[in-house]
Amino acid sequence: MEIFEITGFSGGVNRSGVNFLQPSEAFEDIHNGFIHRQVLQSRKGFARFGSNGLSDGTRVLGIFEHTKLDNTTETLAITTAYLYKYVEGSNSWSQIPMAGAMTGLSFSIPDSDQYVSGTSYPDGAGGDRFVFCSSGLAQIYYYNGTNVKQWNLLADNPSFEDFASVLTSARYVTRYGERINFFSPTLGGQPQPQTVLYSGIRSGAGALFKGDKFNVAGAGSLAADTSDYISGIAIMADTVVINYSGGNYTLQKTSDAFNPYFIKRLSSTIGTEAPFSTVAWGNEVRSIGRSGIISTDLRETSRIDDKIPRFTTDEIDPIKFTQTYGGYNRTNSQFLWSYVSATAEDSTEQDRILVGNYEENSWSTYNARFSVFGLSENGEVIPWDEVDEVFHTEHPEWATWDTTEDIWNKLGILDETVKTLAGDEDGQIYILDRTEDDYTEAITGITQANPAVITVASHNIDVGDEVTVSGVVGLVDSNGVSQINNFDPADPKQVFLPYTVTAVTSTKITINVDTSGTDSTWSSGGLVSRLIEFKAKSVPFNPYRSQGRKVYVSEIEFLIDTSGGFLEVDLYADEEETPFKPGVIASTVTSTKRRQWITISVNNESEFLTMRLRQKTPALNLKITSIRIHASPGGLTSG
Repeated sequence: MEIFEITGFSGGVNRSGVNFLQPSEAFEDIHNGFIHRQVLQSRKGFARFGSNGLSDGTRVLGIFEHTKLDNTTETLAITTAYLYKYVEGSNSWSQIPMAGAMTGLSFSIPDSDQYVSGTSYPDGAGGDRFVFCSSGLAQIYYYNGTNVKQWNLLADNPSFEDFASVLTSARYVTRYGERINFFSPTLGGQPQPQTVLYSGIRSGAGALFKGDKFNVAGAGSLAADTSDYISGIAIMADTVVINYSGGNYTLQKTSDAFNPYFIKRLSSTIGTEAPFSTVAWGNEVRSIGRSGIISTDLRETSRIDDKIPRFTTDEIDPIKFTQTYGGYNRTNSQFLWSYVSATAEDSTEQDRILVGNYEENSWSTYNARFSVFGLSENGEVIPWDEVDEVFHTEHPEWATWDTTEDIWNKLGILDETVKTLAGDEDGQIYILDRTEDDYTEAITGITQANPAVITVASHNIDVGDEVTVSGVVGLVDSNGVSQINNFDPADPKQVFLPYTVTAVTSTKITINVDTSGTDSTWSSGGLVSRLIEFKAKSVPFNPYRSQGRKVYVSEIEFLIDTSGGFLEVDLYADEEETPFKPGVIASTVTSTKRRQWITISVNNESEFLTMRLRQKTPALNLKITSIRIHASPGGLTSG
């Protein structure tokens, strides 16, 4: 009997004869999970960032980290109508007033794929500014720390001097080469989809400031020699990578102050069609085209989706392809792309996230409804004497000592690391990778009816979602047993049946449970939470296939974190549709160790063996460090 171990601990074959396999090569399909540091795990939940949403309640089109001159940062977010800033003291979002030419107006961005680009760029007086633009914005705007004004209007921005052709708008903006640079600008009423427009170099102050001027020496425009249009930009090292629809170029600096840039085409026959999918991380820039997922390393461009070769053609809705939006998660070394799936019931809303792990070279998908991603160093700070007051409503993972990964003497101080944020269709901002349920909301009432209707302040739970209810006081039967609570956050080993959401309004959630016969009404408390459904499918296993033999598997061992609940395993022979062993439970029984080996019996001979791992739970993060397959050669294969 040989042992084949899927683990990140070792590689090759050791002296005891154990054959080590890499997790990234052992799983061909992961849903709501990922591999990080060679550990297979379900994804964590996400929680609301800020005590309120963006007040106009429209689609979030950008989340930005505005870096100021004193090296502090502000977290900004923009909807189709307004710009907002995150206020740490009140843990809330505040709408930034419109001033100057924008007084009393809103942006009125019309389409769901007209995302916003922005950059921090100081003015000539040494004041902080955040400049932003979009193909959906009629003009270019800036935030000066107090108000939003029109950037390309002399009355609002006295430093501005126009190009030879009038600059009205642009798709992208970035600070580069000590200039402000607009990509795909509209000049003289005509879009320039191959062009970068750049200002004079930042120098002087007041009237001598050249950083907002386009009619001075050293300012100008430069277009790539192509008919393709710009579909994304990203800065990597000291270079701007410009993704075009038919290939990739780089924008690089020269030593000539009057001709500061040159454009160079990279070796490529493929391009980017999702205009805001371009993401820089590590030593590469990735983006999404209809022909595949593209990587650029400043030398050449190639496809990197060999493990998911038909993803962009089969999985993304072709009509809503341009809604695909890219971001990254520094914590887990992940590229993130939110997209509208080909099977989306509501084809206007992004309902999936494609996750590409940079270190592990693995892929997975999440079912989450986010429109954009961003980063923030800011966050709420909760004093110790307020923890008891907030944990049960805002942070249910703090309910017991062993259900949080926060460091207890730093509990609530969320601004110590860079956080990944996401916005949605309804003006809500969330923080990813929290040890918390998805869309967790505090309950303010439940009807005594069939079906039961839950009232909350606001929510993003949708029809068809599976949810749990916990912590409700009231709605008990004659024996005092709750007829509504179906999940206990303090018991990771429980088996429970989730509820299904059958109808929703802005503050109501109807679930398929009958509370009409309970002996008491809802009294107080409770949380309603959407489930995270984790699934992973292994590559068909038979190490003896080259010998013309079947594989006999006696047992499989799983090294599971004891805090992550239980795992269900379905075992399939020869890739048949029906498992020969369905729903085998691998559950830890000790709490004295961080991890525990759990063994399931197999005793099967087949051409190939396939495992499907699954877990459906709120609040628990399943982690599998190693999987040992005990195998030996079987009979002769059939072909």
